Amino acid sequence: MVIPYSPLPDIKNKIVLAPIVPVTLYSKDYSFSTFALVDSGASGAVISIVIAEALHIQWNKLPALSGFSVGGTFRSRPFEKLSVEILENTFPLRVRIIEGIAPYKCILGQADLFQRAKITFEAYKKQFSIEFRQYN
Repeated sequence: MVIPYSPLPDIKNKIVLAPIVPVTLYSKDYSFSTFALVDSGASGAVISIVIAEALHIQWNKLPALSGFSVGGTFRSRPFEKLSVEILENTFPLRVRIIEGIAPYKCILGQADLFQRAKITFEAYKKQFSIEFRQYN
């Protein structure tokens, strides 16, 4: 499916287009619909504490780990009991819950979406495509 790039949220005075896809995250009896940045440079999925709290995840009781990214160092908390629905495809999702990742509240990376689908970025057309693999 071809998806046009969308403006990034929370950026003032400038429109920045990026590969963003609608997602619904599920944890036990709770769900949360949002938009996720599809990031080929991210090693895995991350969500903000805002999303974790909406899913009733007690993130502050999870062990904190240190990490680093282009933006600097951060603390994250691993959580493995989520599932995600993307374009009518649902699968388990391991995430790291990170404080202060605005403007991105949810990021999908290589260890999750990229293992399940072929992603083709066409920045010159301001679009990308996602083709999910078929499992037997």
